[in-house]
Amino acid sequence: MTSKATAPYFILGLGRSGKAAALLLAGRDRAAVVYDDTAAAVEAFLSSDQAAACRDRLRAAEPERAEQLLKQSAGLVVSPGVSLDHRLVAAARHSGIEVMGELELAARFCSTGVVGVTGTNGKSTVVGIIGDILSSGGLSNVVAGNVGTPFSAVIEQANEGQVVVLEISSFQLDTIHELKMEVAVLLNVTPDHLDRYGNSMEKYAESKSKILNRADEHTLFVYNFEDGICRRIADGFNGPKLPFSSARTLDEGVYLEDGVFVRKWNGQRVEFIARTEFTPVGVHNSENVMAALAAVVPYDIEPARVNEALKKYRALPHRMELVRVMGGVAYINDSKATNVDAAVKSLRSIEGRVILILGGKDKNGDFSALVPHLGRVVEIITIGEAAGKIGGVLSPHRLVRRAGSLAEAVAAAGKIAAPGDTVLLAPACASFDMFKDYQHRGEMFRAAVKAL
Repeated sequence: MTSKATAPYFILGLGRSGKAAALLLAGRDRAAVVYDDTAAAVEAFLSSDQAAACRDRLRAAEPERAEQLLKQSAGLVVSPGVSLDHRLVAAARHSGIEVMGELELAARFCSTGVVGVTGTNGKSTVVGIIGDILSSGGLSNVVAGNVGTPFSAVIEQANEGQVVVLEISSFQLDTIHELKMEVAVLLNVTPDHLDRYGNSMEKYAESKSKILNRADEHTLFVYNFEDGICRRIADGFNGPKLPFSSARTLDEGVYLEDGVFVRKWNGQRVEFIARTEFTPVGVHNSENVMAALAAVVPYDIEPARVNEALKKYRALPHRMELVRVMGGVAYINDSKATNVDAAVKSLRSIEGRVILILGGKDKNGDFSALVPHLGRVVEIITIGEAAGKIGGVLSPHRLVRRAGSLAEAVAAAGKIAAPGDTVLLAPACASFDMFKDYQHRGEMFRAAVKAL
C-alpha cells in the first residue's frame, strides 16, 4: 500500500494554479494525478512542453476512476475557480482526504515569509505598490497569487530569499490550513461573491478573516480603520496592528494630513509624498497607498526610496484606465470594478458628468447602493445578464437604456456625451456571461472606444 509520504496528490482544476501545483510537485519528485471537468484541458496540459519534461510523475484521472484515485491520494488540491460543492471535493471530505488550495500546497514548500493581501477591492494595486516599494528599497521580491502568477510557480525564487507578496482572494483563503503571513493586509470587506457564500455577508467576512490564519505576536496586521468589518476583525487579534484611514488622523497608523501621507508607528512619525504626487485618482487609491505604506514597515525602507516608487507608480490595466479623450469626452476603463462597491468608488473618483456603463453576471450585488452616488450620472447603459435587474433598481432614479453588446453601449454613450463628460465602464458585475474575464471585457471596451 502506498504511504501518504509517497502517494500522489490529486489536482482538481487545470487553470493556472492547478497547472502550477502539478508542476511544483513533479519538480520535487512527487507524483500528481490531474483532473478537470473539461477533458481537453487535461490533454492540453499533459501535452505541453513543461508537463512532458516530467511526464513520468504526472497522470490523468479518467472520470470513471477519479474517485478511486482520489481516495489513494495524499491530498486534494482544488483550484480557486472550482466550487467547494464539487462532487470530488465532497468525496475527499467523506473519505478523510485533506482538501487544500494551491496556495496551501505551495506554502508547504516555501521557507520564506509572506506578505498576504486580501480585501474585496484594491488587492492587485496594493501588491503592485508593495512590490515597487520593496524593489526601490533594494529588496528582491516576487508578486504572485490571485494577481496572475501562481504561488507554486515562484517557490524557487522565494526560497532564494526574495520577499513573496501574495494577492489572496476569499476563494483561496477558504482552502488554507498552515499558510501563515508575516504581514497580513485586509483592505476592505464589502458585498461580493455572495452567490458563493449563501448570500451571507457573515460567511464572506469569515472567509476574509482567514488572512490571519495562524497569526501570532510576530504577525503585523494592517487593516482599514474605516471599514467596520475590518475593525471588528482587528479587535479580535492580539498581535501588532497598524491601521490606515482616509477619513481621520490616527494616534498610530497611516493617514493623510494636509494632503500628505503620514505614518506613525512605534513613536516615529514619517511624512511621505503629497497625495497629488501619486497619479491614480480616487479615495480608494489613497487607501491603497496607505495600506502599502503600512505593509512595508518591517522592511525599514528609507522614505526617499518609498517616495520614488510611489511617484513612478502607474495604474494597472483595466483599473480607472484612461483609454482616450475624443471630442472632449474621456473614456475610462474600470473593467476590474466587478462589484457594486468598486463601481461606487469609481464614480466617486470622477468630477463632472458621467455616462455609466453597468452590467454583466450578477453576484447577488445590491445595486441600490449606487443610488446615492448617481448625482453626476446623466444616463446609465446596461449590458449582460444583470441588465434587467439593474434597470429595475436604477430606472426610477436615472434614465436607463439597455445595449445588446459592449460595443453597442460604447457607441450609444459616445452619442450622448458632451465635451467635458466621462464615459465610464464600471460594470459592478462579473464578466463571465459575455467575456472570458474582466481583462477581456476591458480589452473589448478599449477596442470599441478606439473604433469610434
